[in-house]
Amino acid sequence: MTRLWGRLRTGLREPLARFLLLGLAIFAADRLLTGGDAASRGSRIVVTASQQDALRAAFLAEHGRAPDAAELRARLDRWLDEEVLYREALALGLDRRDAIVRRQLTQKMRFLIEDGGVPPEPAPAELQAWLDRYPERYGKPRTVSFDQVFLSRGRHGAGLAQAAAQAAVRLGQAPDDFVGLGDPFLVGQVVSQADAGQLRRDFGADFAAALEQAPDGRWSGPLASSFGLHLVRVTARGAFRPARLEEVLERVRQDYRLAQRERRNRAALDRLRARYRIEFGSGAGGPEAG
Repeated sequence: MTRLWGRLRTGLREPLARFLLLGLAIFAADRLLTGGDAASRGSRIVVTASQQDALRAAFLAEHGRAPDAAELRARLDRWLDEEVLYREALALGLDRRDAIVRRQLTQKMRFLIEDGGVPPEPAPAELQAWLDRYPERYGKPRTVSFDQVFLSRGRHGAGLAQAAAQAAVRLGQAPDDFVGLGDPFLVGQVVSQADAGQLRRDFGADFAAALEQAPDGRWSGPLASSFGLHLVRVTARGAFRPARLEEVLERVRQDYRLAQRERRNRAALDRLRARYRIEFGSGAGGPEAG
């Protein structure tokens, strides 16, 4: 007996033997906790009274009457089928392998985080501070008014630059005699109080930037757009006018509350992320160590 015990002690020093012993211990603990059958874990399904009431309510909403016994039984059978399939899918880890399921679960968690409470009503001082921080969002933007003579690329083709030069000569001789000169343009020859957004939309970003540098009160150019060339004369420029809080109160309140909600959501996600130890592999394409 002493000799046998000595052999066991020597064998247990081997890594393989210790691994097998650990496996046996885990198997024994699993049998003890699950009643001897691994398939029995999570095998109990309780159909609560509230669940049955929910099925009745769903039937009533669809059909305008309460279900009879057979109809309720059919609903219960369908619900049980879904519950069994759901549990089996979880057991197989399908929720971790399916991108659509992953997206739906993460979206649900975002909804739960966002529903975590109604933010307090912001004080007037908070709203004023927000307005002071982002005045360009709510104030009246800078504007420019100008006259233009347009020369169409589609109409003049290779002779576009020459047509613009001829029009510039005529404007130099008679600066105010521009109506009807050149080609028709969608917004007309007189543009009043256009802001940067309107200019980018109607003429393009390059034209809007060039017009910022155009001199006031005299014809200049031509400025290019995607449509052709434009001779322009700036007639007025309007300065940016900040908004008063009472003028944009509701917009400021909505934007402020949205920003607060996003801040709280970010903080909640950061708290959840703090529960995990995040490691990055050394493969290509991963974040650089900082």
